[in-house]
Amino acid sequence: MVEPRDMSCYEYYKACTEEYGEYYCQQHFGKWFSNTRIISDMDSLAAYMRIELGLQPGDVYSVFMPTTVQSIVAFYALNKIGVIINFIHPLLPPDVVKETVTQLHSKGVMILDLLAKKYTDMLNELNLPILVCHSSDYAGALKGTGTAVGEALIKKIYPRINNREEYLKAIQRFRKAKVKDYCDCDKTAVYLNGGGTTGKSKTIKLTSRAINEIVYRMSKLDRIHRPGEEAEIIVLPLFHCFGLSVAMHMAMCNGARLIPMMNFDAKLFNRLMRKNCVVGILGIPVMFKKLMEDKRFDNKCLKNIRLSFCGGDDAPQVWLDEFNSHLEKWGAVGKLRQGYGLTEVGSVCCTCSNDVFKPNSIGVPIEGVRMDVWDDNCNPLPVGEIGELVIAGPTVMSGYYTEDGSDGAGLYTDADGVKWVRSGDLGYRDKDGFYFFAGRKKRVIIISGYNVYPSDIEKRLTELDFVHEVCCVKGFDKETKKPIIRMFVSYANKDGDRAAYEKTMRTEIERHFSKFSLPREIIELDKLPETPLMKVDFMKLTQHTPEDSVYTPPVGEKNSILPI
Repeated sequence: MVEPRDMSCYEYYKACTEEYGEYYCQQHFGKWFSNTRIISDMDSLAAYMRIELGLQPGDVYSVFMPTTVQSIVAFYALNKIGVIINFIHPLLPPDVVKETVTQLHSKGVMILDLLAKKYTDMLNELNLPILVCHSSDYAGALKGTGTAVGEALIKKIYPRINNREEYLKAIQRFRKAKVKDYCDCDKTAVYLNGGGTTGKSKTIKLTSRAINEIVYRMSKLDRIHRPGEEAEIIVLPLFHCFGLSVAMHMAMCNGARLIPMMNFDAKLFNRLMRKNCVVGILGIPVMFKKLMEDKRFDNKCLKNIRLSFCGGDDAPQVWLDEFNSHLEKWGAVGKLRQGYGLTEVGSVCCTCSNDVFKPNSIGVPIEGVRMDVWDDNCNPLPVGEIGELVIAGPTVMSGYYTEDGSDGAGLYTDADGVKWVRSGDLGYRDKDGFYFFAGRKKRVIIISGYNVYPSDIEKRLTELDFVHEVCCVKGFDKETKKPIIRMFVSYANKDGDRAAYEKTMRTEIERHFSKFSLPREIIELDKLPETPLMKVDFMKLTQHTPEDSVYTPPVGEKNSILPI
């Protein structure tokens, strides 16, 4: 594979695929699109952004989209002209989207028509150029009663959006326009929202060099053998670093035919696997579990699988083995392997592969990446001893976003000048160099692959005058055993209206956070347990396994469980 050298992501994609000639690189609703067509769309959209909107290198543009052909085109188009892409979770509340766009000084927003109704007022308040993508842009005229109703709704909403432009019209208008490529691969290419190494959500800056290095090193594990014929279904969102760097950019650079999915649906995923030569699957544990639960999964199409990775959460070895038994049954050469990474290091930094693995391990560092295990004073720990996982190398972020634009925030520089990311996660290394995940030091809860930050929720709710103390922790649903958010709270007014309190808290969470942040249970206590340092003891409240009992306060304290 071509070495990244000093290329932008756009340049690297073109350089990697030049040898393939004409091939199909995208598929949407059964329609296939060649790399020549998609590159033309990238160049035309880049011209629109530069000429029509006047965007310059270093400017910021927000892509508020699920995973679609348009969002993929937008990534490369903006990267081509040096504009920083701010990927935004398409399920965030309007107030949060507005805050993110404003804080990062974005100069425009790209949105899917199906999302527009809820966000129209917010978009108009921003007073920015809005590029509206239609679901039919790459599908032609869609048919069906549901589609007709949806298109009628869109036609009603679309005129209400000020400063609007349609994606296809913008591309068609600038089809013959040319703009120069801009490349400074060490400048920020994307803004991604992550947990930070303290558990508080932060905006992470990644360069083109960091993203390309991930692709170059991960691609050595396996490559596409027949460009345009072999496919990969990309279901991970682009606002998720694993989805952007590995699921999308690596597949594009390898010559795969990408099949984007806006929402994960196990039945549709398995149906697409049967109809297409899908050679790799990348996802989170819950996704693989749902695939196995669908009766369409156990099929001869599994023989095509050569490379599959599971990330985003710790995966039990028992169902990794179950998944791999299906692959083996149909003669697949690939295995589902677990890895480890975080947004601060460009996604994957350590992984098992088809041939190099150990049960329960997260693997070995990828080529060119350094990992170690440190104590709280940044001293290396010996083999077998648990400490904080730290990472250095060419894929590491340039830092967290700061108002002054400086780099290095959130990085630790050692005596030799090496910049390290302190992950906030615990683990250890064995004598053979394999790493093992031992738990999360930082306070972050993963629900269906999405990060939920308890401290953000707690800070917001403690601003309510009736809340005395609040603590959000991980729990488990009694029936499904799946992770849930459980909230412990003590009220300032012991005689207040509990129903009104619950409604207000729910509204506040829905307004400022994604749906995954909503607690499934509220447990009221007279007083939350404390550590010796008089801080809320969240570890005492956390349910680490489904079998653990929920915290019971000392005799005499109120303990009311209120499901919401």
